[in-house]
Amino acid sequence: MESVERFVELLSEQQHLAPHQTVEHAIGAAGDRVGLCSGAGRRGLEVLGIHESTKVGRLRRSELIQLGRTIHRIWRQNAAAAVGESQPA
Repeated sequence: MESVERFVELLSEQQHLAPHQTVEHAIGAAGDRVGLCSGAGRRGLEVLGIHESTKVGRLRRSELIQLGRTIHRIWRQNAAAAVGESQPA
């Protein structure tokens, strides 16, 4: 996955272009462009207590940044765990 700033930029783009889409759909659209696993997006929403059916246009800029950073962190942790599990002992 690219940098957290790029992912937040893609979420902002989704918010600007399609404010009536759900947060879940916006994460999916942005995530498809950077190779995000869907589990990280769902977990990020869960951690922050944002319902997946919330319209992306309803999120404040600070919430969007926090969501992007949280999802990116979860994705990195999942990727690191996957690499650790695939390493021979």
